[in-house]
Amino acid sequence: MRKIVGVGAGGHAKILVELLAQVGGYELVGLIDTDPTLWGKQFMGYPVLGGDDQLPLQRARGVTGAFIGVGAVSSAGTRLRARLFREAIRLGFTLPSLVHPRAVVSPCAQLGPGSVIMGGAVVNTAVRLGANVTVYSGSVIEHDSVIGDHVHLSPGVLLAGGVVVEEGAFLGIGASIIQGVRVGAWATVGAGAVVLTDVPDGVVAVGVPARPLGGGQR
Repeated sequence: MRKIVGVGAGGHAKILVELLAQVGGYELVGLIDTDPTLWGKQFMGYPVLGGDDQLPLQRARGVTGAFIGVGAVSSAGTRLRARLFREAIRLGFTLPSLVHPRAVVSPCAQLGPGSVIMGGAVVNTAVRLGANVTVYSGSVIEHDSVIGDHVHLSPGVLLAGGVVVEEGAFLGIGASIIQGVRVGAWATVGAGAVVLTDVPDGVVAVGVPARPLGGGQR
């Protein structure tokens, strides 16, 4: 059993705690969180060990695995997830890819470290996922699509073939993207949006068809 620690103790972490049990092979030693009201309490049956200072301490105690249990609701959240992922890597943790038993993942697909595929998701032939990607329940990524590091796909996102989603982008629940379209780095695609043309870096795009609301910085 490989020892692993969770970074974050919120709703997203609840799903990952259950997923770890379903995948098997890991001993969860506990979780860390910046909220001091959680310290010393139980979370899904596991202790909340303390704040960020616990991460290097757990590594020094021989814990080699970590997962990012902080979710996202916009590209601001994916930036936080990216920072936490990079810090865990810097400290020497390995972040495993976790695939729910009821997800469908092509044997030809490539999954980067720390990527998570939830139940009911489909990752099809020749798809490439970067590091720290979250694919939520019911999302479909069709053939030859390329998903960059730290991307978050909310429940029910549909990507047609050959879609490119750049680093840190956030796709809201039920968003749909037609074939061959690019979503730029750190962009946010709103819930239910239908993306028919490329989305520039850093913007928020909403509606049917999706249109940018404004710009942002990478």
